[in-house]
Amino acid sequence: MTTKNFQFSEEDFDRIGRTLGAEPQRKEGSVSYEIHNPDLHQMVHLEISIDVEFPGDLKDEIPGHIITAETNSCQLHLVGCTGLVAEEDFREVIFYAKGHNVVNALIVQASAWCQVFSNYDRRLLDMDYTKMPRQISNSVVAFLMAEGILEGFEFDEDESPSD
Repeated sequence: MTTKNFQFSEEDFDRIGRTLGAEPQRKEGSVSYEIHNPDLHQMVHLEISIDVEFPGDLKDEIPGHIITAETNSCQLHLVGCTGLVAEEDFREVIFYAKGHNVVNALIVQASAWCQVFSNYDRRLLDMDYTKMPRQISNSVVAFLMAEGILEGFEFDEDESPSD
């Protein structure tokens, strides 16, 4: 599956719901989930906007899936989602967008917790994490754990930035 052709399936939406412990709420052009953690007084409203059409030349360059996670204190967006991993054992969903030798990820957990990894150069995923700056080593380890279950997750060799 190439990144530009990625499409969410009904099975994906059901698996996301099972993983996060939330029922998918389907609307035209989007699917959303409400995730609550009453013990921590946290919530996440997760919305997956499907087939958003970007203007001009961008419509052919950016995949039309936008992931939005609204929490008590912030709003996070992943534009151009190219895939996902719903890891039921860890109760988390990793949405990712890759291109031009970088990957960005938005992670949503059933505990109503979110994380963002942005602009990770593909070479970071190949490095020895023990030699990385401490500010990113934990997130690289977390992403590497997910990478093992990211079926077909490879950078396309022709995804180099335009000059």
